[in-house]
Amino acid sequence: MSTVTAVCAFVLLSCSALAQTDTSKALTKSPTTAVLYSLALPGLGQVYTESYWKVPLFTGTCVIAAWQFFRNNADFQATSQQYDAAVAAGETSRVTNQLFARREAFRDRRDMSGVIFFVAYGLAAVDAYVGAHLYDFDVSENLSLGIGPTQSHLMGVAMRLSF
Repeated sequence: MSTVTAVCAFVLLSCSALAQTDTSKALTKSPTTAVLYSLALPGLGQVYTESYWKVPLFTGTCVIAAWQFFRNNADFQATSQQYDAAVAAGETSRVTNQLFARREAFRDRRDMSGVIFFVAYGLAAVDAYVGAHLYDFDVSENLSLGIGPTQSHLMGVAMRLSF
């Protein structure tokens, strides 16, 4: 439990230290608030930064991964009990090998679901942090990059950058 507390304290202190790097320009959205919202519930930080289309991606991924984790864990527990009973009853090696393979498959799927959950959870927090920092970023029409054919050559591509 103390490790979890230490990790949470580290994340909060890191976010507050990173959020205070540029004091010359006030940000409309606080990156620290965005990260805290996202850590409270995946997708809530995206609501805060008004990236609404990302909410179902992060929330859905976390919900499905959590559901798969608990489902595979229940199947793992049931298959593990069946395997233990088969070994205790002296079943044939074919039966015990099949049960062992099923048990290990459920364990692998459970572990992968947990990894997917934590990766999506972390990505949601990082995306909320970046979204809060870039909330006021200028994306006007004066900034453009175009790729098109050249005027002097029949075959060629030119790149034009205008500010």
